[in-house]
Amino acid sequence: MRVLDAARRHPIAAASAAGALLGAVIGLFLPIRAPDAPKSDDAGWDMPTAQSLKRFHLDQYQEVRNARFWGELASPGTRSNAASGWTLSAIVTRPVLRVAVQIQGKRDTTWVQPGGALPDGARLVSATRDAIRFEKDGCVRERALYQVKNEKAAADACIDGTTAKPAAGASTPGPAAQPKTT
Repeated sequence: MRVLDAARRHPIAAASAAGALLGAVIGLFLPIRAPDAPKSDDAGWDMPTAQSLKRFHLDQYQEVRNARFWGELASPGTRSNAASGWTLSAIVTRPVLRVAVQIQGKRDTTWVQPGGALPDGARLVSATRDAIRFEKDGCVRERALYQVKNEKAAADACIDGTTAKPAAGASTPGPAAQPKTT
C-alpha cells in the first residue's frame, strides 16, 4: 500500500521507475547484436596506366620552357624594340574608359586610355564595350575583345580598305583585307 500511495503522490517518478524496470527486463532477453560485415564487391579493379598518371603535357612544358618571362635581351647600352605581339584582355568603360593589353611572353597587364600608346607603338583611337580601334602606320584597325585566332590577320587589316604605310625600317605589308561588316 505504501508503494501505491507513493505512486499517486509522485506520478512522474513512478512512471520513470516503471519504464526503467520494463527496459531492464527487455534488455535481459534481447541480446545486443554486432552489425553484419560489409559484403565484398565482386567487381575487379585495375591499376591506372603510366600515361594516365602523367601530370604534364610535353607541349605545355616546352611552351613554358621556351617562354621569355623577362622579354627579349638587348645588347648593353641599347633599348629593345617595342613589343610586336599583344593581346586585348579587357575593356573598362566606366568610370573612365581604359583598355587592358598583355604583351606576349610577359605576365604584366598594361592599361591604356584613348590617345595612349599600345605596346607595339600604335595609338588607341577609341573603344566600345567589345572592340577597340587603334591607328598604326597611318592605318586605323579594329580588334575585337573575344577574337578567334584565325581572324587575327583579317582583324589587323585597315578598316577603310587602304594599305598601311610602312614605318621606317619595317617590311612592306601585303594587300589589305576587306573590312568585315556586322
